[in-house]
Amino acid sequence: MTPDVADRLLESLRPTRHLLTRTLADIPTGGDEYRQIDRVVREIDGLAAILIGDLTHYHQKGHSIPMPSKGHGSE
Repeated sequence: MTPDVADRLLESLRPTRHLLTRTLADIPTGGDEYRQIDRVVREIDGLAAILIGDLTHYHQKGHSIPMPSKGHGSE
């Protein structure tokens, strides 16, 4: 795939990814809908990584289901 085609493809996915990430903020975490939407966002980010080698192409890390905090001072 040429860089021009890759760029156009990723630009066309930008509004969809934005809508999906906004939706994640508005629905209960951990449900079937949340997990499926999160998966699509991660797939879009994965495609960006493959096409242009940049997982942060959309200026933020891929969303995922939040993991519980281990407490203060833990990594």
